[in-house]
Amino acid sequence: MNGIVNLYKYFQYVKVIGVWVSGISLIGMMFFIVIDVFMRNVLSNSINGGFEIVQNYFMPIVVFPALAYAYSSGVLPKMDLVLEKMRNNLKLVFIFAMLLLEIFILLLMTMYTWDYAMTGLERKMAFPAAGTLYPIYPLFFIIPISFALIIVENVFILIKNFVEKKPTFQFMETD
Repeated sequence: MNGIVNLYKYFQYVKVIGVWVSGISLIGMMFFIVIDVFMRNVLSNSINGGFEIVQNYFMPIVVFPALAYAYSSGVLPKMDLVLEKMRNNLKLVFIFAMLLLEIFILLLMTMYTWDYAMTGLERKMAFPAAGTLYPIYPLFFIIPISFALIIVENVFILIKNFVEKKPTFQFMETD
């Protein structure tokens, strides 16, 4: 189990990098919006295509890279209230079933979003903003990568439950 814990520590670095990417994008989006509002109110001219740029570039980069970290932190709702009433061996079976179901659904989501990203790459998908086409297809790859990271997190949790026989929805317990 020590090898798995060490591997998970490296995986945590990947998740923290995702949080940093999301945080930097959030700060960039805030500055972009502040500059756009300032220009609109003071200079009577806004950034051309500003809304579309925020919507299609900043928003996905704010949300998806940090998704695996948010999932692993325990802030997303789980079946904790139901589990409290069960015996440990029944909890373990329930958690195995839930994790396998989540992995299956996330695998489907990863596959379909990867297919969509590849289609976007083939078609060189873009969005119009202020009369110019901006490429959007590179951002499509962030989505399946974030789902794949959640799958990896679930596999770590599944292994921990299998090895330790202690029912839990988190690999590392948070205080």
